[in-house]
This record gives sequence, structure tokens and C-alpha cells, in this order.
Amino acid sequence: MTGEDNPTHHTVVPLGDGYYEETVVEYVDSGRSRKVYALILVLLFLLLLGAGYAVTRLARPAGAPTASTLPPGISWIRSFYSFGPTPKEILQTPTATAIGPDGTVWTLANKQYIVGFSPGGDVRHVIAPKLGMGVGEVISLEGIAIDSDGSVYVTDFGKNMVDVFSPSGTFLRSWGVELPQVIDVRRGIVAVAASNGVGLFDTGGKLIAKWGSRGTREDQVDLPHGILIGSDNTIYVSDTQNRRIKAYDRSGRLLWMFADPNRTGQNLMSTQTTVPVVGGVSQSLILPTGLTQDASGRLIVLDTFSFQIVVMDPAQKGRIVARYGEQGVQDGQFVYPTGVSYDSARDMLAIADTTNNRVQLIRIPGTGGSLVRGALASLTDTPIWLCFAPFLLLLGALILWMWRRRRERSGTTQEEPAVH
Repeated sequence: MTGEDNPTHHTVVPLGDGYYEETVVEYVDSGRSRKVYALILVLLFLLLLGAGYAVTRLARPAGAPTASTLPPGISWIRSFYSFGPTPKEILQTPTATAIGPDGTVWTLANKQYIVGFSPGGDVRHVIAPKLGMGVGEVISLEGIAIDSDGSVYVTDFGKNMVDVFSPSGTFLRSWGVELPQVIDVRRGIVAVAASNGVGLFDTGGKLIAKWGSRGTREDQVDLPHGILIGSDNTIYVSDTQNRRIKAYDRSGRLLWMFADPNRTGQNLMSTQTTVPVVGGVSQSLILPTGLTQDASGRLIVLDTFSFQIVVMDPAQKGRIVARYGEQGVQDGQFVYPTGVSYDSARDMLAIADTTNNRVQLIRIPGTGGSLVRGALASLTDTPIWLCFAPFLLLLGALILWMWRRRRERSGTTQEEPAVH
């Protein structure tokens, strides 16, 4: 500040045998400083907005779909196609996905490899067991689930086994299950849907409960390809070839069942053309496979032969309340998807888009149960959120400067007394 802006007065005050000199600075606000700082703040804010826009454009993959080209209701985040540079590291026919406690998106590739991606697309883990019938070896992997400690559970249909690995790939244990298809693990319970029934185990492989056999009756299943331990411990099963979704308690008692209205025995593709519609949504279920549960408590089911994500309300015994998706090879479209999982922290779905040889991360309406959480999750999809850090620092510095300046205006600044 200049002396013109801040006049200075000197006052001599007696003190005993001596005296000290007091300097009083009077602050006169001309408004010029505030205008300069306001202009600087506006320029920096515009600069940060421009940087954020540039970062967003740079972070967007070439050829990524726009909102206008995506199927209605689907927000695309990114797709994973490979876990390395060689042809054998392409994601061939991924059949399942699972989300780890650290946000890692796990999937199966080529029926042999167990791959973990970061939500941003970096490869975090590649577990590559040898092919064979020996301990720790695999034949044909079908399902995957991740425990709260990060342990990786997989079903080996070819070996009739459930295998458990650490995230780094160390083989931990295994146990026998006949023709296991898919798997889920939650709160110390492992649920396995096999071709001819359902089994519950502890994490060490001890059998807790078992029910069902292969067939078309209400108490039977036929090649189920989806299983979920719900938030309330309900066991949900995609009875795939019977075109049904079933809900059981942990003893195996059937709580409710939703069946495609046109289902007739083993006929997957019904000849009937009349499809019931409830609330404007088709209740058709052609080939239900993977299923998960979102933060709103809804069931998210893949209807593989309709190339769609089907949203069901368990409180209404599985009534279908929404459908999203369409057939195609573009991002946001599907060709015979079979596996799905939900990340509540990022409010996103990870879908094994099997015949397109990729895993897609997407969002659909209503999954998060919280608009705030969904908005915050969207910000983390690209590095644009990094632009907020310098802006907040700048804003904090400006607020501190204004606070100190106001204190100085309201009082006086005294020098240390000089005693003469």
C-alpha cells in the first residue's frame, strides 16, 4: 500500500523519565485494491474453467458416444477391451464381473484369466492360473465374486470346483461343487448356483444349505446363470432356462418367483405375441442371466436374448419397472451380455458384454438412491475434478486475505514501543 492510501501519524507519549513514539496507520479504502483482486479472481476462475473443459476433452476417448447417440437412459463411462498388448490378452467372451472393496472391477477372460481393472481403466491385477486339473489350475471359469477382504472366488465349471485366490494371484483354497455356474459372497456366506441346484457355504467351503434339482417344476432350476446374496440376506437366483427370477430365504424356502408370462416348458422363444405390459413396461423375460442389486434395493437383471438391462422391484415380487439397452456393437449397446455387478461408491454398473468381448461401465437412472452421490460419482469419471483443487486453494487464500484486511481496517497497527 502507498502512503497516500494509508496516511501515517506519529505521536510522542511521555513514559516516566523517557518517552516512546507511537505510529498509527490509518487505512483509507480507495476501492482500487478490491477491484484488482476481483479482476484477478475472475480471470483465474475463467482460466480454470477453460482448463477443466480441455481436460474433459482430452480425457474423453476418441470415438466415445455422445448422449444423443446412446440408448435412452444409459450413461456410458468407459469400456475395457484388453489387459495387455498381445492378442491373447484381449477380453475374449467375458462372462461375469464383480466389484472389489477398493473399487477394482474384476472380470473373467478367455475362461482362464482373472483380471482386475481400476475404475479409470488401468490394469491392476492379472491372475493367470495354468490350465489343468491340478491344485490351483483351472479348466473353464464361469463366475466370479469378491469378498470384503479382497479374496477372489471363481467357479470352475470344467473342474467342478470353487477356487479362491488372493488379489495378487496366490492360490488359497478350493472345494468341490458339481457343475458350478455363478457365485456370490457376502458376510461370510458363499452362494453358488450350479446347473442342478443352489448351495450355501461358509468361506472355507463347509456346506450350510442346499436345495433344488434340475427341471422345470417350481422347486427346480435349469442352468441358472445368476445368483445374489441381497442386502437383507435374501438369495436371488436367475433360473435362466426356465425364464424365471426366484427369491429364497437362507434355508431354501421359496419367497416369491417371477416367471415370463409366455414361458411354456423348455421353450425359450415363445410363439405367443401378446406380452403383458404393466406401468408401460413389458414384463417379458426371455433369458435372464447375471443379476445384482443397486443402492435403491432394486434388482438389476440382464435379459441376454433381449440385449437389455431389466430393473425389477423385489417388494412387488419382481415386477419389471424399467428396461434399458439395445442390440449393437457401439459403446452403450450390447450383444448377449451375461454378467453384471454394481459399485455403490461410484454408482455404476459393470457389465460383461460377452459377445462384444468387453466390459462396459455405465449408469442408469435411479440406482444410487441419492442425487448428491450420483453427481459426485460422475465428477470422478474424468480428471476434471482435479481442477477444483487449485480453485479452492485460490478461494481460500482470497478469503483469508479479505479477513486479515478487514481486521486491519477495524483497528490500528502499533509498532513496538521505543523507549528513550
